[in-house]
Amino acid sequence: MLKSIRLRLTLYFAIVIAIILLGTSYLIYENAYTNRISNLDGSLHVVTSDMINDAEENLENNDSKDIFEDMEELQEKFRMGALYVQVLSYDLSTKMQQVIARSSKAKGLTFGDFNFMENLDEDEIIYQTYNNHRVATQFVKIDKRTLLIVQTAAEISFKDESLRHTILILFGVNSVIFLFSIFGTYFLISRTLLPVHNVVSSVNEIESYDYTKRVSAKNIPNEIKELVDTFNELLSRHKESFSKISQFSSDASHELKTPLTVMRGEIEVGLRKSRSEAEYQNILENILSEIVKIQHLIDGLLFLAKTDKLEIKSTFEEVYLDEIITDCAKELEICSFKKSIKIEINHLVPLTVEGNGTLLKIACFNLLKNAIVYSPENTKIKMWIEERDDGFIIAIQDQGIGIAKEDLKHIFNRFYRVNKSRSRSSGGAGLGLSIVKMILDIHGFDISFESEVQKGTLVRISVKKV
Repeated sequence: MLKSIRLRLTLYFAIVIAIILLGTSYLIYENAYTNRISNLDGSLHVVTSDMINDAEENLENNDSKDIFEDMEELQEKFRMGALYVQVLSYDLSTKMQQVIARSSKAKGLTFGDFNFMENLDEDEIIYQTYNNHRVATQFVKIDKRTLLIVQTAAEISFKDESLRHTILILFGVNSVIFLFSIFGTYFLISRTLLPVHNVVSSVNEIESYDYTKRVSAKNIPNEIKELVDTFNELLSRHKESFSKISQFSSDASHELKTPLTVMRGEIEVGLRKSRSEAEYQNILENILSEIVKIQHLIDGLLFLAKTDKLEIKSTFEEVYLDEIITDCAKELEICSFKKSIKIEINHLVPLTVEGNGTLLKIACFNLLKNAIVYSPENTKIKMWIEERDDGFIIAIQDQGIGIAKEDLKHIFNRFYRVNKSRSRSSGGAGLGLSIVKMILDIHGFDISFESEVQKGTLVRISVKKV
C-alpha cells in the first residue's frame, strides 16, 4: 500500500487513463473490425452474384468443368487474396448436399453446413463467420427438388497495410498520451500539495513550549485552510491548558506550602524550650488542624485528577435528592448554629434521579457549607426544590457577602477564591466548587449563580426530566 498521497493519486489517475485509453482503443478496433466485415460482405456479394449466374448457365449446358474455370477467373479478377469458392447441389427431399465444384484454395477450408429454410429468398445472400472467415451463401432453384448453392469466403484479416498502419499509430498515440498524462498528473498533484508541505514546515518551526506562534492560513486552499484553522484552535486550547496547569501547579504548591510552614513554625516553637502539657496540646491541635487541611487538599486534587466518568456512571442508581438535601442540612446544623444561621427548607417536592448518591451529597454539602461560611451571623439560608415543565430547580439562597460580577466567571476554576483570607481561615483550598461542577457535569445537571455583593447569592441546579 502506497503511503504517499502524491503517488497514490497518480496511480489512481494512471489506472483511470489506462481504462479510458483501452476502452477507446477497443471501440476503434471494433469499428475497424465492423468496417472490415462490411467491406468483405460487399466484395463477397459481388463475387457470389457473379458466380451464381455463371454456375446456373453452365449447369444448363451440363458443363461443370466451366464452373471450376470460372472460379479461377474470379480469383484473378477480384484479387481478394485468399478467395474461396464452392458450388453445391442440395436435395430438398433428403437434405443432402453434394459438391459440384470447388476452387483449388478452398479444399482446406470448412464452409459449414447449409440448412435450407422455406422463408429464404433466392435473391438473399446469407453471411456467416466460420474460423475467422467470412462466408457468403446464395442459392437458386434448379427444379422442385434441387437447389444450386454458391458459397464464397474470404479471410477476416488485418494484415493490409492501411489497417496495420492505423493500429500502430493508435498504439503510439495512446502510449504518448498515457506517459504525458502520468507525468503531468504527478506535477500538478505535487503543485497542489505544495501548501501542505508549507504547513508542515510551519508546524515544525513551532517549539513545544511556544504557544504564541500560529500557522499562517494565507494563500491556502479552503480544504487545507480548515485543517490549519483547526490546528491553530488546538494550539489556543493547549495554550490555555498549559496556562491552567502552570497556575494549578503554582497554586497547589502555595496551598501545600502554607500549612507546612505553619506546622514547621509550631514545631520549632515547641522545641525552643520546655513547655507545659497544655501548651504542647495546643501545638499538637494546631498541627492536626493543618494536617486535616492538607488531607482535604490532597483528596480534592486526587478526585479532580483521577475521576473516571464512565466508571462513575456505571454505579448510577435511583437517588432521592430531596432526602440528600435534608441530610446535608442536618449534618451542618452544628456549623450553622455556631454562627446563629438558620437553615430553612421549603417546598421540597419529591425528586428521584439516576446518579451516584455519595457524589451528589458531596456537591450539596459543599454548596451548603459555602453558604454558611460566607454568610454573616444571624442570617438565613433558604433551600427549596421547584418543579417546572422541563425539569426541576434546586435552589440555595444565602444572605452572605456575595460575589462580584468579574469573579463569577472564575468561581469554578481550581484554587480560585474570591476572598482568600476568609477561605484560608476557614480551611478552604479553592477546590470545592471545582469538585461540585465536575460532579454535576457527570450527572448532566446545570448550575448557575446569581449574586450581589453584600446582599447574598442564589445558586440554581437544573435537573432535566427524563
